[in-house]
Amino acid sequence: LEVRQQLPRPLWANAPQIIDKDLLHVQLAYVPNGRLIDLGGGYSPISAVLARLGMEVTTVDTFASTKFYEQFSAQQLCDVVESYGVRLVKADLREYDPASAFELASVDTVSCFGTVYYFNPRQLFDRCMRVLKPGGNLIVECNNAVSLLRRVRVLLGRSNINTFQEYFFDGFHQRFWVKSDVQALGRYLKLSEVHLLGRNWSLYQSRRELPQGALTLADNALRSVPGLCNDIYLIGKR
Repeated sequence: LEVRQQLPRPLWANAPQIIDKDLLHVQLAYVPNGRLIDLGGGYSPISAVLARLGMEVTTVDTFASTKFYEQFSAQQLCDVVESYGVRLVKADLREYDPASAFELASVDTVSCFGTVYYFNPRQLFDRCMRVLKPGGNLIVECNNAVSLLRRVRVLLGRSNINTFQEYFFDGFHQRFWVKSDVQALGRYLKLSEVHLLGRNWSLYQSRRELPQGALTLADNALRSVPGLCNDIYLIGKR
């Protein structure tokens, strides 16, 4: 929370679930004195927190979101993140090649939170696996197309994917995943270990009219079945 409040004000947040999400991402990516590549994490405090904890952090992002930069300048955000010792690479993830800056098998963790559904990540992950150490961590957050909440939306006759406004006017076309997709990604990358973790961060945003206690109860009940959660994390080791 302390680090987030150093970011531009539109990125401030003190909702318990957002803090919990930040803490989970830190825990998943952290390796003492390790080296991290954070893919697409430019708007999150995670990279700064991990750098503060002693990791060597490189964050790769375009820093070009019109949603945010109508409210503050990209340089304002970059200055804050760099002040914590984070190395920033302004690049399109579809073209980014970590081998241009890292030796083969030299990175402890590659993380990709809230980004993978915007593009086909196959070539990016292929390139990242080359610089990841044997036993190194690959952490990927995927949005579940068939979570329990999205199944209910379909039964109610509502869209399960991008809204008409998002797709037709705003240019958003996201590729949601299912549990078997996430497992297939682990097999394709030949990970030595694969674990799935389920969470329901968007549940708190889409059902704000319900009591917080009821949302927490539903979230905790679903976590034991990642295939029904809104968010599925692939936690793998090379």
